[in-house]
Amino acid sequence: MPRFDVIIIGGGPAGERAAVQAARAARRAAIVERASVVGGTCINWGTIPSKSLRESALFVHALTRNRLHGIRTEITDQITVGDFMYRKRVVVQRELDLINEVLDQYRIEVFQGQARFVDAHTVTVLGQDGQSRAVLTGDVVVIATGSSPARPPEVPFDQQHVFDSDTILELPRMPRSMVVLGAGVIGIEYAATFAALGLQITLVDTRDRLLPYFDREMADLMARELKRLGIIILHDERHTSIELSSRTPPRVLCRTTGSGELEADVLLYCVGRDGNTRGLGLEAIGLTPDPRGLLTVNEHFQTSIPHIYAVGDVIGYPALASTSMEQGRQAIRHAFGIPGVKGKTDVLPFAIYAIPEASYIGETQEELEKRGADYVVGRGRYGMNPRGQIVGDTTGLLKLLFEGDALVLRGVHVVGFGASELVHIGQAYLQSGSTASQIAETLFNYPTLSDLYRHAALEALREHRLKHEP
Repeated sequence: MPRFDVIIIGGGPAGERAAVQAARAARRAAIVERASVVGGTCINWGTIPSKSLRESALFVHALTRNRLHGIRTEITDQITVGDFMYRKRVVVQRELDLINEVLDQYRIEVFQGQARFVDAHTVTVLGQDGQSRAVLTGDVVVIATGSSPARPPEVPFDQQHVFDSDTILELPRMPRSMVVLGAGVIGIEYAATFAALGLQITLVDTRDRLLPYFDREMADLMARELKRLGIIILHDERHTSIELSSRTPPRVLCRTTGSGELEADVLLYCVGRDGNTRGLGLEAIGLTPDPRGLLTVNEHFQTSIPHIYAVGDVIGYPALASTSMEQGRQAIRHAFGIPGVKGKTDVLPFAIYAIPEASYIGETQEELEKRGADYVVGRGRYGMNPRGQIVGDTTGLLKLLFEGDALVLRGVHVVGFGASELVHIGQAYLQSGSTASQIAETLFNYPTLSDLYRHAALEALREHRLKHEP
């Protein structure tokens, strides 16, 4: 019976980083992965594939609709889904190769199969036939099994007309229209990507506005930009039934509480995700997930059993690849007393890879108002920035929130080209306690979008003077 210092269940971002952290500390680590490849949803079905498709969509959108470079061309009807997915396949394979190289480098053993607890220190690895392939014991166990799209039984998923977010990239043909149920991050990203590819998109949102956890001004800007792509957004609506028409080829008929019947070539259902805890045998060790399959952990990612940790999507919010990786590292550091242990933090960069991108870190204007803070706002507008003109984004916005007489930075919000990268400058400022004066004195390359920070800080200083003039 092989014995390990740590057994990691799941080979996605959280599990892989946990294993590497353990190996770097001279601990023997094993990964149990039920899929045929490591990488998890992030590499194989989610983050990397969808962002690769988005880049292809941006390229097509620039060629067919955007007169930015004075050139316009047409995309023929003969282009297939496979053509659009080519870049996705290349990137995914490269990422898988890199992960396998790292696992080999650190001599991390990978067992393919379904992990199931025998007891709190013992895991059996089951093959597709349900038979045990190996039995592993470990001092520490990390559950990093990720999540899967919610698939209600009343939704007729068939991978031909009705899809979830894990199967949508396997479209057999390029449709002309799509209904997207669910206007969370995943729904918005796919709606924008497919709209850029020329599809007629209807986005159905159960809430009264998009992205209620975003700064209101930025969420409203994002909604306007999505509508400029041609996306129809329906708020305060829920589906009541989904079925296929009797015509040939079939169309998807989606009835909602407000708009009656929506008809499209395909439907993407992305309303929630559930933790992948089924089949782990948690009952054998006394762990009980919540109704969504999620596990509860403390600030160090320990479950109610101290040597069993859970990280990544399986513990719920924020369910980001970046935070999952850090959680995996932190769990191992805590388990083995490795220096650098940090607990959970809410100050995290968050990004939506739509068209345009949106990203933020820190507090929103609404949060500052709620706690009665004395604050000012500084804005840097892409349309007033030469790099914004060069890249063709004249509606993008950087919004900075400063508090008190010292004008300490409290929030960074970006909607526009490169937002997911641009936010990290603000992250560094935020974590170092920078003020508007310090940011305004920073010299940036020219022309760059980074210079928006200086302009936003200067505006905040001006607003502060006006606000406090006698």
